[in-house]
This record gives sequence, C-alpha cells and structure tokens, in this order.
Amino acid sequence: MLQPTQQTSLVGSSSIYPEHITDDWRVSLLSDEAADDSDKSFTVPASTEYQILWIWVEYTSTATAGNRQLVIEVQESAPDVIGQLARAGAVQAASLTRYYQFGPGLADLVGFRDTNYLTTPIPPTTILRAGDILRIYDNKAIAAAADDMIVQIQIASRAV
Repeated sequence: MLQPTQQTSLVGSSSIYPEHITDDWRVSLLSDEAADDSDKSFTVPASTEYQILWIWVEYTSTATAGNRQLVIEVQESAPDVIGQLARAGAVQAASLTRYYQFGPGLADLVGFRDTNYLTTPIPPTTILRAGDILRIYDNKAIAAAADDMIVQIQIASRAV
C-alpha cells in the first residue's frame, strides 16, 4: 500500500493529496408554461453557470398543417448560435400532443413510444456561461404563435 510522502515541489501543500476543494451547485427547475408559443428561450443570469440535467417538453400542435421538429440550441448573448445540443428524432404533425424528454444517456428514439413519448440524448456535460441562451423551438416554425409548448428544465447552477 502506498503511503503519502512529503513533496517539496507542490505549491501550497506538503503532501501528495490535493487541498479540499468545494464546488457549490444548486439544483433547481426552470419553466415556461405560456400558451401560444413554440419558441422558448432561457438566459443564464450574470455571475452564474448552468449545467443542463434534463429538459421536458409538452407540445400541443394546432390544426395548421406541417411537421414540427424540436431543436435544443445554445446561443451566446449576441444572440449568435454556438451549438445545437439536439434535434428530436421524429416530427410532430398537426393537432397532436406529444411529450419529449431530452437528457444525457437517453435513447435516441426515431419514433414515438406509446404513440406520444420521445427521448433524445444531449451531451452529458452541457455547461452554459453567464449570458448564454438556451433555446427550445420548432425549427419549422409551423404555428410559432399558436402551438402550445410547455418547457421544464432541471438545472444545476453555481455562482462564478
């Protein structure tokens, strides 16, 4: 068994074990349940970082014809797209209610399970900086001001 030894080359420490570091993350829920909107954005507050744990979307499409596809996008404060975390693996037609779960490690379904539930993976360590914008939207904008989209996002946040 190895025993700790004295190291003179380590700055601020007299053993090979690093100093104790704490990192205070708080888990909370962001939501937007406003009707008549299929384009939702969440901005990370100043002096804060978010880690996205999962995203839940309840989407009800109007009778307006067209196939909707949900996208999870990250923008910097400009707003300028700096990445897309996911695109749903199936589209949603008119006059339907569907339930979407986006999160690390989820199956990438290409069809709705039990007719109305779809999972899509996102990268496991998605960290957003202060000012970044997380946008969830129908990339076809079929009925952007009429479809109803409820969004719940579980995050871990910390002050920076």
